[in-house]
Amino acid sequence: MNDHDTQSDSDDSRVISTAKGRRRVLGAGASAAPFLLTLVSQPALGVTCFTPSRSLSRNTSLSQAGKNGECTGAESPGNYKAQQSPGTSPYNWPASVPPTTAMHPLFYKGNSEGVTKFTKVVNNNTVSKTLGEALNVNTSGQVHFHLIGAYLNKMGGNGAVIPDNVLTVSAILGMWQEYAMRGYYEPFAGTKWYAADIVNYLVSNGITK
Repeated sequence: MNDHDTQSDSDDSRVISTAKGRRRVLGAGASAAPFLLTLVSQPALGVTCFTPSRSLSRNTSLSQAGKNGECTGAESPGNYKAQQSPGTSPYNWPASVPPTTAMHPLFYKGNSEGVTKFTKVVNNNTVSKTLGEALNVNTSGQVHFHLIGAYLNKMGGNGAVIPDNVLTVSAILGMWQEYAMRGYYEPFAGTKWYAADIVNYLVSNGITK
């Protein structure tokens, strides 16, 4: 083998090595593309939120248009509990629903033992506690706590935006009413959400913190 042949073999090896390297880079780029697109597609200032039934699959495909939206600015019920002055920073209760608003009949009273904790006796009369007072009541699962927070966010507290196609005011109140009567909520027939499931839905979808 002459010097020229040795040089050619060496050059060919480098070309093959470079080509393989390029294929590896292109291959990596191809596999990474969906991940990058996923990152880009996430809302910058909010959370991709889903209807209760759609949240079980969390499908964001075009075929599910209208089943999800972007929930922004949600505040935690704990912060609403701590700051009960409408229009006062940093948490801002919605002016249309001050902390003095009676929990019932806004949130249906029902007959369950847990719900009766949201009443008080004033001048020998049993009346509803206010939303502000209800946030200070501890119950198993604290479902009322998070649903009040979700309701306040839906009403624009803290500047939050919860799209109607994801969850309406009546849906939030209905979720509580069903849970209060049955001890669970059904996002659709045959599927039961207990306390932890309801709270997880509200928090993971950015409807409350």
